[in-house]
Amino acid sequence: QVCGKDASGCRLAFDLGKSDIKTVAVKDNQVLESSETEWDVTNPDPQYHWDMILGAMKATAQKLPKVDAIGGSATGTVSADSEATWCDIFPNVPPDVYREKVVDIFKRLAKEMAGDVPLKVINDGEVTALAAVQKIKAGNVMGISMGSSEGAGYANKDGNLMGWISELCYVKLDLNPKAPTD
Repeated sequence: QVCGKDASGCRLAFDLGKSDIKTVAVKDNQVLESSETEWDVTNPDPQYHWDMILGAMKATAQKLPKVDAIGGSATGTVSADSEATWCDIFPNVPPDVYREKVVDIFKRLAKEMAGDVPLKVINDGEVTALAAVQKIKAGNVMGISMGSSEGAGYANKDGNLMGWISELCYVKLDLNPKAPTD
């Protein structure tokens, strides 16, 4: 998967973490606005999450004349089709409600924000791998994001994602029996 290499035009990005929603407005590779909005991921109501994410996106998008594309990242498993297959930023949404209201939340948010613009949402660890490729100008990179939990992603020799599910959340990195645990 080729992604994260072009920020021309007017783009809106979001990163959903366990403590806040980060949003960024970019026009022709220049950051116009960056914001953080605190939220309560423990809220079991998907409408709360919808309202918080959409509100953060709308506030940041005000700096753009239009939105040409939307990109995002989230903890957990995000499908190749930008679906929230299993994202631990919605831990208390009941499973049946999750399937109905959360799995396609990113697609619905993008449509509400900007109609039928391109959308790509990936795991936060995959974003880290792409950022490393941009920074070091080389591929074959494993990126590890260390936020409220950990995520990982891999970019191949060409700096592209493999399309694999690469969530490493809750994997122990230190096998020392005296090491701290979650």
